[in-house]
Amino acid sequence: MREVNHRVANSLALVASLARLQSSGLENETARRAIEGMLGRITAIAGVHRRLYTSADVRFVQMDAYLLNLAEELQSAMAAEERRHDIRVEAEPIRIPTDKAVSIGVIVTELVMNAYKYAYPGGGEGDIRVRFGRAGDKILLVVEDDGVGVKRSAGPQGTGLGGRIVQAMAANLNAATEIDPKHTGTRVTVCFTL
Repeated sequence: MREVNHRVANSLALVASLARLQSSGLENETARRAIEGMLGRITAIAGVHRRLYTSADVRFVQMDAYLLNLAEELQSAMAAEERRHDIRVEAEPIRIPTDKAVSIGVIVTELVMNAYKYAYPGGGEGDIRVRFGRAGDKILLVVEDDGVGVKRSAGPQGTGLGGRIVQAMAANLNAATEIDPKHTGTRVTVCFTL
């Protein structure tokens, strides 16, 4: 299994490299953003496989280390796109089954990328925070920023694909998602049981 995960991670890294090459040659902003989004999703999934081939138990992913690494990769990718916001991660060392870790990684990627795109328009400064831990018998994932916030009546700011992906991944977790209307900026909470 370690060898399989190593090969999958390497294959995903190759796909990401090819997509980056394709993206760099595009003049169409919409197409370039679509490839950017796909790169983030590939990064999230590849990160799980990298964790698995270095783990003693391939059935689980240690979420604190995984989320810290994912945040570093996302921050580096966004810095290359001239978007500079710190991603701060507070995560408990909880072991999560692999399939759930993939869903969590994709959710975090989508929400962080949305914050990079929309939270701080016009070059505004601010950070993006990711928290992951236990809340009683539940697991709580929170991604938040202090930016301009989400106006529910306005509909999605982009194509809406990111929101649909978050909902699909939350369904994989049997999770409830909630946007906090009282938070300055945007705060999305995903709550599920193991």
